[in-house]
Amino acid sequence: MSRPPRTGRTRRAGAAAAAVAAVVLTALLGLAAPAPAQDIAGQDTAAQDTAAQAIAVAPPAPPAPDPAALAALPDAPGALPGLRSRGACPAGVAPDTFTALTPAPDTVPGADARGVTVAVVDSGVARHPRLGGGVTDGGDFVAGRSATDDCDGHGTAVAGLVAAAPAADDGLVGVAPGARVLAVRADSAWSATADGASAGDEATLARAVRAATRPGVGVLTLAVAACRPAAGLVGTTDPALGALRAAVHDAAARGIVVVAAAGNAGPACPANDPAQARERVTTVPAPGWFDDDVLTVGALDDAGRPDPASLAGPWVDLAAPGTVPAALDARSAGLTADLTLPGSAPGPVTGTSFAAARVAGAAALLRARFPALTAEQVVARLVGTAAPVPGTGPGRDPLVGAGALDVDAALAGARPAPPPAPPAPSGGSVLPWVAAGTVVVVLAVAVLLLVRRRSAR
Repeated sequence: MSRPPRTGRTRRAGAAAAAVAAVVLTALLGLAAPAPAQDIAGQDTAAQDTAAQAIAVAPPAPPAPDPAALAALPDAPGALPGLRSRGACPAGVAPDTFTALTPAPDTVPGADARGVTVAVVDSGVARHPRLGGGVTDGGDFVAGRSATDDCDGHGTAVAGLVAAAPAADDGLVGVAPGARVLAVRADSAWSATADGASAGDEATLARAVRAATRPGVGVLTLAVAACRPAAGLVGTTDPALGALRAAVHDAAARGIVVVAAAGNAGPACPANDPAQARERVTTVPAPGWFDDDVLTVGALDDAGRPDPASLAGPWVDLAAPGTVPAALDARSAGLTADLTLPGSAPGPVTGTSFAAARVAGAAALLRARFPALTAEQVVARLVGTAAPVPGTGPGRDPLVGAGALDVDAALAGARPAPPPAPPAPSGGSVLPWVAAGTVVVVLAVAVLLLVRRRSAR
């Protein structure tokens, strides 16, 4: 099994069948990835999977939960074998003066999610002052130190969108301020294992989800994805996928709302054609693919339309804005406008990770406001109150699912107003048609009365 991550790299899995099923765990940053990694033979490993990635097949069924495979994985956090650093942790890039002055449209004035804990399974979450001391170390499955170490900055950015407290000098505020954060570290692009791959894989993610599934957790967000060629999953079983499905299934069965990012199309996750993604896909992302157990979230662009970089699929349930002008900085007490991958220039904070974070915050807010709601009811309310998205047709859309997150509507439990009726056809007034219809109705009533009078005689 090949390993992650955030770099968008792959490596050769060994046997040809394993190479077809090569998996990349990516943090979904939406940033440019460095050149493809090369294996010991010097072959471009991304090229090895090109043929499999180009095959579109009917969406394969997710694997059945495999509790035995999950139980076989080490339970306690610890350092991955052969772990080494890929360089100094990058510093944040301070936003310019005007970047973060306006609160996001999905924030609710006076929102308060105290009493709810959100597990953030990611690159770690720093104890940023805007998180109010509400970050608990849930285990470091990368370096075996602390999940409050976040070299990448990704998990801290996600946690801020969920639970950051407002400040007087900027507009950044989480959707669910006051929520506590359980940080579980599952991957890092700035660390590599002995084989040269980024730290974290499906097995690591399964262990992290298991650690996050504990009493008191109301929401669990997974802003990472293992992308696999769909053709390689037809008629096959995989212990790592079965273990991950078992961990996610157990979390959902225990009443936790599990929110997953749909994934960003790119070298690590070849795009699915949105026009065909209901019937045929080339790529599946786990755990977003496990639709029975997770709420899978796609991204909207700045105009509120489907982000073309969001990975389409029939498993997408909902969409939310994926662009973040500024996020909590893991390396300081301030904000950052960019995140950095190894070998890349700093890039904007954008992607389905951050769309999923907003939805996780909305779920936390619902759980705080209506503690009697079950996880299934929370999900149903979020999906059932989704707003229409411009550029999409009726029914579920492979890029945005049921539509755009509408926090106000979800809190009110009401569906958004339907779109306005189309304008009257050009080329004439509708008044003659209205008048004609009125005449027909009047004549029909007169005839009915006449018939009744004759019958009465």
